[in-house]
Amino acid sequence: MRKQHKTLSIVMLLVFLALAAVFMFPFVWMLSSSLKDKSQIFASPPVWIPHTFHWENFTQLFTERHFGAVILNSLFTAVTGTVGALFFCSLAGFAFAKYRFRGKGLLFGLVLASLMIPMESSLVPLFVIYRELGLIDQLWGVILPRLTSAFGIFYMRQYCMSIENELLEAARMDGCSENRIYFRIVAPILIPAFASLGIIFFVEEWNNFLWPTVILRSEDHLTIAVAIRALQSGVRTPYNLIMSGSVISVLPMLAVIFIFQKQIFAGLTDGTVKG
Repeated sequence: MRKQHKTLSIVMLLVFLALAAVFMFPFVWMLSSSLKDKSQIFASPPVWIPHTFHWENFTQLFTERHFGAVILNSLFTAVTGTVGALFFCSLAGFAFAKYRFRGKGLLFGLVLASLMIPMESSLVPLFVIYRELGLIDQLWGVILPRLTSAFGIFYMRQYCMSIENELLEAARMDGCSENRIYFRIVAPILIPAFASLGIIFFVEEWNNFLWPTVILRSEDHLTIAVAIRALQSGVRTPYNLIMSGSVISVLPMLAVIFIFQKQIFAGLTDGTVKG
């Protein structure tokens, strides 16, 4: 029995290693190609380790393609969008979880139903509205549509439902206003949810491609996903620069996930249990 268990463990380990190799293959190829010249990228047989490391692929992005401004634009939209979405989603989630008002069930049902509406179906009316508001080719035009999220509201509602009603009633009896209850009592309790949901929002905002592609025009306002796509606009596509830009785009997400990995798993686990 013990021998069978050991054999099964070895088989499972080999299966997981094989799956890890499959999932890591595109990343390793991207990293290798980012340091090659264009001729080596499509060489046959494939060249895994470049004969000469072309570090200038990275410097060229900053000197000729304005990737310094591109990264700042992406950080601004990702951080601002994440903080704003956490604030508004937590407010809405708290309201749905702890307040009684007419039409609450219908309104929450509509919020959940909006999860089934694809972003592509709302592009045209959204573009017309933002054109009238003068937000075309503006970074705030990228941020504003993503300040609320049906998934975020649902996630925060599930978390807020675990807060004891007696705690909130005691605060009201002590004279706390509703604003003070949220900022002094509810927000500290939601910190694990903020951490886990914030990382999800940050990755989504950083990788946001469709809507920024529609409204951003000038090179000074491009985010990194759109800037990498814009590298293909020339006659000869610089695949080595595209790979270098892709490596740069991945690094902030890896750093955030590596730093906050404990909060991610703790928040997701707590949210699952509380849900």
